[in-house]
Amino acid sequence: MSCLLALLILLSVQDSVDVEGDPLPRGAVMRIGTLRLRHEDTVTSIAFSPDGKTLASCGHDGTLRLWDALTGRKLSTVEGHRGRMYSVAFSPDGKRIASTGQDKTVRLWQASNLQEEGKSFYGHDEHVWAVAFSADGASVASAGADESVMVWETATGKECTRLRGHEGNVLGVAFSPDGKSVASAGLDGTVRLWSTLTGRETRRIRDSSSSVNTVAFSPDGRLVGSGTWGGAVRLWDAATGKAAAQPTGHTGVVYRVAFSPDGKLLASASKDNTLRLWDTATGKEVRRTTVAEMAVWCVAFSPDGKTVACGTGDHTIRFFDVATGDELLRRQGGGGVSAVAACSPDGKSVATACADGTVRTWDAATGKELLRLQTGATAEITAMTYSPDGTRIVAAAGDGKIRMWEAATGKPAGTMGGQDRVSCVSFSRDGKRLASGGADKTLRLWDPETGQLIAKLAGFGESVRCLAFSPDGKTLVAGDWEGFLCFCDAVTGKEIRRLRSGDLVVHGVAFSPDGKFLASGGADQNVSLWDLEAGKVVRKLYGHWGDVQAVAYTPDGRRVLSVSDDKYLRVWDATTGRELLPPEEAHHDKVISLSISADGRRAVTASRDATALIWDLTRLDRR
Repeated sequence: MSCLLALLILLSVQDSVDVEGDPLPRGAVMRIGTLRLRHEDTVTSIAFSPDGKTLASCGHDGTLRLWDALTGRKLSTVEGHRGRMYSVAFSPDGKRIASTGQDKTVRLWQASNLQEEGKSFYGHDEHVWAVAFSADGASVASAGADESVMVWETATGKECTRLRGHEGNVLGVAFSPDGKSVASAGLDGTVRLWSTLTGRETRRIRDSSSSVNTVAFSPDGRLVGSGTWGGAVRLWDAATGKAAAQPTGHTGVVYRVAFSPDGKLLASASKDNTLRLWDTATGKEVRRTTVAEMAVWCVAFSPDGKTVACGTGDHTIRFFDVATGDELLRRQGGGGVSAVAACSPDGKSVATACADGTVRTWDAATGKELLRLQTGATAEITAMTYSPDGTRIVAAAGDGKIRMWEAATGKPAGTMGGQDRVSCVSFSRDGKRLASGGADKTLRLWDPETGQLIAKLAGFGESVRCLAFSPDGKTLVAGDWEGFLCFCDAVTGKEIRRLRSGDLVVHGVAFSPDGKFLASGGADQNVSLWDLEAGKVVRKLYGHWGDVQAVAYTPDGRRVLSVSDDKYLRVWDATTGRELLPPEEAHHDKVISLSISADGRRAVTASRDATALIWDLTRLDRR
């Protein structure tokens, strides 16, 4: 019987998967959002395989990743370079991938398994910004911050020639389709064409607008496309160097351009958050897509020309139908969760702030979207909570406003404002007071029924980062950027006492259910347990290796949960301080928020990886 019980327990805690079939960490039962087509930092370059089945990408997170271009499922990942990566390219036969990075190298990888092939190509003295294969795959060209273009023999890594002439960083490089020329783009405001046979410069095209970031040949080799720091897109006659068309419209840096396989379209990726398609014959804009809240860094067409993909500053890769402009592989949750989430008191639903500016609620058991709340916020949602009775949802934003909705219907229930960049909110247990803290160094108490300000306490260091009401509702504690814990009268707002947590910011605080202890976490990377009667730390919980962003007691007071920039959710014994479970990575980027249901059965965490995870805390108990 004992063996059978052990087996049942083991099976109950085995890894489960999310709705897309991707694995969940143990104890998690639902993922809101997706990990597909996502890096942990800016996506700087993408490339389709010649058969169109695979997409390669790299980014500032220093990784090279391969994705299934049909589903977005991640196939493999490798830490490609020491430091940031800047460019990737498939060989014409699809068997190799070339990459460049901050470590001054060009590297070759087997496309089937991302095993490095041979030795790195060393020769550049600074960052290597771009890489390209020749049409026959026999040569690789690279552009560097050392003001040179290098051409390498693919098979051996031997330097064939070094092209010098640019007066500044060379930011882009491309081979002509016939392999007889190399085009380069430079910080000196020029596009230059070079003979691959002699290594001599054959043409210099000066773009007077600003430095040139990117260059590409049309498939027939007749046109050269370029994009500049000043936001200009240019089409040049490759034979004469004269302007063929000058598309206009971008209002920010153009980071990358790419021709469609038939040469009829030029795509451009820009800092103005847009991906644009241009008619190469007329220079007219065919389509404009606002892709993200941050810059679009790179762009590539699929080999059949039906899809255009781009990489963004919000760490994602997006796919669009060229003919219609419709987004393909749409992301659950308004483009992703923006690291803020809250669990309803009964644990049946969770609320998340989403990248598109909405607040959405989800069924915690099925993952079904229940409500979509339009916030009208002009800045990122920074904090969120449910009222203790679960009837209201409150969200605070960097625009200084606190917004409320009826949780059942999504109907607006009031707005409070006047506080600079609100960073945290908390209800008293009876729901009669709402506290907020902000960048204006104040803590404010509100009547949530009327929206009236009850009290304001000033004098915090830099910003109020976190706050919590005591279980009896009489005391409010706030942590600030200077490491202080300030205890206030929850009715009058008058300060009672201050405790020094350290010299570093306090990100999270939580009272024990009996009100005798306080857990705090911050930039010192540990969790401190305070005896409030004695006013001192009685235990420090070590294990995290990044800022502790949030802490919470389970309702029975037996456990403390913490989340951190190290991507981990950790569970501690509140009495002994012993870590109860083997550490396991919860998310794929910094974990910012943590919320537990009133019955202690559910929790939700939200991360910079644009997802929220719903946890069954009873499963964690069995691990």
